[in-house]
Amino acid sequence: MNIAYISADFGVPIFGYKGASVHVREMVAALRQAGHAVWVISPAIEEREMERLGERVKGREGEWVKGRISPHLPLSHSSSLRVSHAIREEAQVAFFPVHPSQERHCQLFKALDDLDKFLGKKTRLAPELRNLSYNLALYERARDYLLLCNVDFIYERYSLFGFAGIRLARELEVPHILEVNAPLAYEQEKMRGLETKELARETERRIFCESDRVIAVSGRLQEYAVSRGVPESRIHVLPNAVDPQRFAPLRPAAQQRDKTVRAQYQLEDKHVIGFVGSLKPWHGTETLFEAFRRLHATAANTHLLIVGDGPGREELEKYAHTHALDGAVTFTGNVSYDDIPQYLAAMDIAVAPYVANENFYYSPIKIFEYMAMGKPVVAGSIGQVEEVIADGETGLLFEPGNIGQLAAALAKLVEDSQLCRRLGEKARTWVLQERTWENNARRVIAIANELMET
Repeated sequence: MNIAYISADFGVPIFGYKGASVHVREMVAALRQAGHAVWVISPAIEEREMERLGERVKGREGEWVKGRISPHLPLSHSSSLRVSHAIREEAQVAFFPVHPSQERHCQLFKALDDLDKFLGKKTRLAPELRNLSYNLALYERARDYLLLCNVDFIYERYSLFGFAGIRLARELEVPHILEVNAPLAYEQEKMRGLETKELARETERRIFCESDRVIAVSGRLQEYAVSRGVPESRIHVLPNAVDPQRFAPLRPAAQQRDKTVRAQYQLEDKHVIGFVGSLKPWHGTETLFEAFRRLHATAANTHLLIVGDGPGREELEKYAHTHALDGAVTFTGNVSYDDIPQYLAAMDIAVAPYVANENFYYSPIKIFEYMAMGKPVVAGSIGQVEEVIADGETGLLFEPGNIGQLAAALAKLVEDSQLCRRLGEKARTWVLQERTWENNARRVIAIANELMET
């Protein structure tokens, strides 16, 4: 099939570190590996990253191989036809950065900046109206090109105010499938503030209801889509997943050869407890640090490895220094996604703590990656995590925010290597059966086929 994949969110860099970025890349790769041609359209395709990657796309065996990438929309009709034909024939991936109209947006931003100065208050009108007006740029620039591509359906990652994908699908007379990873109108208002609340809510309702099918990454998001007016029969729950070839335990012989992370951070003789992710409040790293402090007081051979970066890093570093944990905690900063398996391989225990949240709608990729690596996982018992981890079978659960429970779970695993091995093996077996990007791609194609047959 020929698939147009739209991610219109300026905050989701296609080659970035975020879980959202990983999701886009892995889903596109899985579709390509299944033999489909994919055109990725986004305002957040980093030109420097494309230059660094050269002409590389993810191959069938999971590695990056030579392929055909078009770095921009071809300008001429003839070149459009040549590129489109090549992408289809070779089942490749084309990345098309579609940026906002410079003239239109410069005028808009200047007017909004002048308005903020006049009001004496910095508002969020500029980014909100940028997202809204981007619909025109996306629609105008992608329409004619996609007509040449003979696209079978449009797959879109939901973005706030992102209505252009549906307009394009109607123009092309093809199905539109919407992937919903978060209730963005609610999330934006709660976390950053939202000036155009009613417009955002109404646009979200229209996007949800006018899409031919909605894919929700969690049961909580399915409920949210129903509350926005989508019939339950048009919603499919499809959680995030993992590439089991990229995230695979090292065999004993390979473990002896590949100790680069442990050697780099002088962890060879340590019992390593690890976390991978952005250092933001909802991940619960503060709980992890306090639980680790208690554990380390009685198990001096333990070490905490924090892989990732974010706004909470400075406070966590202060905590480690204040509590004399400087030598027992390592912050790696951001790490290339291709290198994450090496860091997971260096861990004995992997943690996803989280905080108490009555509206936990996430589908945590990190947990699937932990499990695929055969690591014993300790996680906060919340939302989809409770569905993924069978307590005592494929991992250990604790009440989010409960420092004592987390410390006890970590201590239990530190003291019992057999339990660690058993939990890790069962976790990998489960995730390979239930949560792979290959399976997700297969489900999406089945949904598209069903739509095209009606």
